[in-house]
Amino acid sequence: MAEVAPFPLPVPEIHVWVAYLTARCNYACDYCIQKPQMIPGQRRKPWGRYQELTGRQWVDALNAFPVRPEHPLILTGGEPSLHQDFAFIASRLEGYTLDMTSNLTFDIDALAREMRAHGKRFVTSFHTYHPKFARPEQWLEQAERLRDSGIVDQPTFSMVNLQRFPHFRDDEHDANLRRLTELADRRGLLYQFNEFRGTHMGLPYERSQKHAIDCTSAWVNIDPEGNVFNCQYHLTERKHAFGNITAIAACRPLPKMGEFFACQDFGYCDPCHENSGHGAFRDGQGQVFRRTANDARVYLKWMEPAAIRAVAQRYVVQGNADEAEHALLAAIGKERDAGSDGAETWADLGVTLYDIGKKRQSLAALLHAIDGGITRTETVASALLVARELGLLDHAKATILRHVPAQVLARIEAAVAAVRSESLPARS
Repeated sequence: MAEVAPFPLPVPEIHVWVAYLTARCNYACDYCIQKPQMIPGQRRKPWGRYQELTGRQWVDALNAFPVRPEHPLILTGGEPSLHQDFAFIASRLEGYTLDMTSNLTFDIDALAREMRAHGKRFVTSFHTYHPKFARPEQWLEQAERLRDSGIVDQPTFSMVNLQRFPHFRDDEHDANLRRLTELADRRGLLYQFNEFRGTHMGLPYERSQKHAIDCTSAWVNIDPEGNVFNCQYHLTERKHAFGNITAIAACRPLPKMGEFFACQDFGYCDPCHENSGHGAFRDGQGQVFRRTANDARVYLKWMEPAAIRAVAQRYVVQGNADEAEHALLAAIGKERDAGSDGAETWADLGVTLYDIGKKRQSLAALLHAIDGGITRTETVASALLVARELGLLDHAKATILRHVPAQVLARIEAAVAAVRSESLPARS
């Protein structure tokens, strides 16, 4: 009797099975974690075009497996509900504990009818609010409808925590997020903020260099055509597939958890699935390591000075003047490279430096801005206030008078004299 080959996909609880029903998405967030090289302000494009398996193919293939994973099978994308047979797939898989990730743009009532008709439920689901693509009221209505539908035991509603990454936020984003949390609190909807995994080892996911390394993975990734990968990068690049779920008997066995395997692509790892909570890397010296702390500053390299100044202002609002200073200095460097003095940025830097107690540097920056042509009242007043605190008023006035008429300066100085000595400079 011929020996039966062992089932090739690892099934322990620590292994996460993910079925990417589609790579398509109806949103295009610049901080999307589905593909590296996140560039602030640059909307993400779909990460691939596929001849997607039909709903019948997904169901027939997965239902034919002789075993089931201990961890819930995650139906995701892209946006999984864009698959034309999404409800069919979710309601006809047998023996699986199901999870779903979605942006909540699908017809919840239609999915609920299909799931109930076949006695199926999701044990968990994860749904993220995207402030640039959905009104808070609209998303909240969908979240409550799903919560009350009875087809998900434990739905989780979340937002991506971009507090440390103002590079990916603007006023619309922040206003919608505030409104969403306010409404959710008022209406009793539970939500959480998820970590933004945009960097690794202090570097952005820019795919600049590959390294040979040993890796261990806890992922079973199935692409929209049914090909199996244990790495998100290899899935999106369609490299090193182990086989296809429609011919599982011919699939090569995936490495077990804790079993290191050689990889030549370290540095191109996906920011979301790269050992997020599981697995590890091993370098040439035998050192085993995982993810390390994020560094928000790396994203400034791709941004234009005006956008960096907006980031600095958001840092100021957050009370993080140190990061604001770093951002403004980065903007000044870029402006210099482009042949511009960046006087507006120098004015902002002057006020920011004052905020963190660097008064002499603050005065120098403000006077530099005035020398560069920024002579509006608030900038001149700020320079006078700082100069008075430092006992350098005559020096400051000599610089200002090269650009501001004496009578105008006298009016501003009179107003400044009426301000208490502890007053802060006005932000431009």
